[in-house]
Amino acid sequence: MAKVQTARPASQGQVNIRRLAVQALLMINRDGAYANIVLQQMLGEHHLSDVDRRFFTELVYGVVRRRNYLDAIIETLAKRPLRKLSSIVVDILRLGLYQLIYMDKVPESAAVNESVKLAKKMARGLDGFVNGVLRNFLRNRDSFSIDELATSAVERLAFIYNQPLWLLEHWLAIYGEEKTLGLCSWFNERPRLTARINTLKTSIPDGMAALTKVGWQAEPTGKLPEAIYINSHRGSLDSSALVKDGLLTFTDEASMAVAYVVDPKPGDQVLDCCAAPGGKTMHMAARMQNRGRIVADDIHEHKLGLMAANAKRLGVTNAEFKLQDATSLPTEWAESFDRVLVDAPCSGLGILQRKLDMRWHKSAESLKTLPTLQLQILEEAAKTVKAGGVLVYSTCTINEAENEDVVNKFLTLHSEFVLADAAPYLPFPVTGPMVTLWPQKDEMDGFFIARLHKQG
Repeated sequence: MAKVQTARPASQGQVNIRRLAVQALLMINRDGAYANIVLQQMLGEHHLSDVDRRFFTELVYGVVRRRNYLDAIIETLAKRPLRKLSSIVVDILRLGLYQLIYMDKVPESAAVNESVKLAKKMARGLDGFVNGVLRNFLRNRDSFSIDELATSAVERLAFIYNQPLWLLEHWLAIYGEEKTLGLCSWFNERPRLTARINTLKTSIPDGMAALTKVGWQAEPTGKLPEAIYINSHRGSLDSSALVKDGLLTFTDEASMAVAYVVDPKPGDQVLDCCAAPGGKTMHMAARMQNRGRIVADDIHEHKLGLMAANAKRLGVTNAEFKLQDATSLPTEWAESFDRVLVDAPCSGLGILQRKLDMRWHKSAESLKTLPTLQLQILEEAAKTVKAGGVLVYSTCTINEAENEDVVNKFLTLHSEFVLADAAPYLPFPVTGPMVTLWPQKDEMDGFFIARLHKQG
């Protein structure tokens, strides 16, 4: 198996880093927290060296990525289902096995011994069990290859591409093998760091020059003018003056594409429903040159402050943030907006490359309940569009039931809206009128965007 080369030299802080990783994994796997948020919080609380940051991040994301395969090994060795094991022990074993299988430069003795020490501190009385499981794996590691563990061809693919079995079966039934494997290959790769140069604070050439000046290596993505790949950087991203001063913000090209399809003009009145975390709001403000007004609403109060802080950092002055349930918008907003964006809550099946843990938190059942909510929000937002205005519906999923099906049902209920071709609004080739951005084809997150015109 291919092994990750990330490693960390022995030091007094080594056990502590592994313990931090177990604590992060418990928050993600047991408590259902989002991996990216957990890492951001823990890295903010603990001032780690660059080497420690890389080691910690690799441990956490590596275990999250490989969870189904690691779990199959644990269940085979423990001879019992995971639900009958302590969640702490499970994450200690996941961490130990990940190091043994994928991290060449971590000695086997260190992976085992440090896991046993963690068990002594965090799961007293179970250190012997952890030791036994890991040493049994080392004695019989050839018996735990993917080919040996997989009970079917689909499960083999699930282990290779780190996807839940139900999702692979779902995609294979809809897309066939070639397209499914293309998606899985993309989602199995480490994402490139993509950013938007904030044209409210700098020009694109000056932004690129500022990156070069501080020793960062970046290149245009070639699809959207303000989109760049950051190939290398110095120090923490959050502590960089480029980020703090608002010259850069981190977001994928697919998310940026939505603002192009909305196409807000300076002076427009814009409503952004379900706006958090606010990346599309900020991008629309930049394209409007801070002229006009954006009302960005969200149902989560704590996210409004984060959006306001981000607006201040990026120099956005024409956006206001409202605590609002998008399924029931104020009557005074009726026919008040030139452009309305519904970036609907969705299954997130298009962003599995960036949000590794999301695949393990979804189920086949969850895909069935979302379209009802999405249609309800879209219908409510439609009431706020002026005659002659534009309504854009977007999701970060590739699930047709949440995308084309929702839009088509909406159109059958609302003859005052007509489907427009979204493709001409994007500066790279796509197929319309409804646009699906396919990761393996378009080399960005999977997104869906539909543009609807309200007849005047």
